[in-house]
Amino acid sequence: MSFLDLSPSPVRTGRACAWIEQDGRILMAARDCGGWTLPGGGIHPGESPALAAVREAWEECGAHAEVAGEPVILHSASGIDSLCFPLRLASPALEPSPEGRPVAWIDPRVLPWADDMQLRQVLRARGETPQHLDVPPLVAQADSEAAKVGFDRSCSLEVGRLLRVLATSRPAGRLLELGTGLGAGSAWLLAGMDPSARLLTVENDPDRALMATRLLQHDSRAEVLHGDWTGALAHGPFDLIFADCAPAKGEAAQLDRLLEALCLGGVLVLDNFTPPTQLPAALYGGDAAREALFGHAGLSCAEVQVSARECVLLATRRA
Repeated sequence: MSFLDLSPSPVRTGRACAWIEQDGRILMAARDCGGWTLPGGGIHPGESPALAAVREAWEECGAHAEVAGEPVILHSASGIDSLCFPLRLASPALEPSPEGRPVAWIDPRVLPWADDMQLRQVLRARGETPQHLDVPPLVAQADSEAAKVGFDRSCSLEVGRLLRVLATSRPAGRLLELGTGLGAGSAWLLAGMDPSARLLTVENDPDRALMATRLLQHDSRAEVLHGDWTGALAHGPFDLIFADCAPAKGEAAQLDRLLEALCLGGVLVLDNFTPPTQLPAALYGGDAAREALFGHAGLSCAEVQVSARECVLLATRRA
């Protein structure tokens, strides 16, 4: 399905979108690729972000609206930020969308909407995140430290939640993380582990290893090692291995080493795989890492798409 684009100018810069709330529900516009989004788009030359949000609300939703407050900065997986302005309807009735888009009024504070990438950022900025969807305090602390130093390679929220679930499934388990970063992945794993489970995490950068040690120092279940990831394998076998460093998950030749460090029934987790719809041209001929995992006789594998731009590969060791 495609809709008329009333603002096709290639010289638009930046992006603005609109949060229009009425009776506890917000206005969403249909996306070209399916699903729903806050009405928004690029900012025309000479146009303010606020006026762009008002214009997009009209073009995509048929809403006559005016700015009602300060914007929230929304981050996207594509790396393009948006200014999201709260708008107030000047007229309670919507007109047909000039672009021909369907619209919907949804409740942003309940699932699945509250977990939408755009909506959860607005809710967080407003202090309205549902308690059961908020990140654990230690994860929030790790993310805050990462933001201060400009570290942008922490695991995503979606991967973190999956790690928490997998850690919960390993009571009294021994877990290994390869590539600590600043500790966000460790914090997610610890959030799912029971009191008798143990986590070993290894980081080859001394400064990052020190910061992660400080973050995790009050949890006796966690131990941070500074060194090469291969050295940590000798501490196995492990019930779960989260391979979050490029050499461990990008080189098929290392797969047998990871497998030997897993218990029978142990799970290997590898994140940051690109969904097939987003593959770069270099992988049109195939992905060697995926082939190695799925083709290995000692593993049972599945691929889980956790967001529009990220897949996680799960592999369980079998006899």
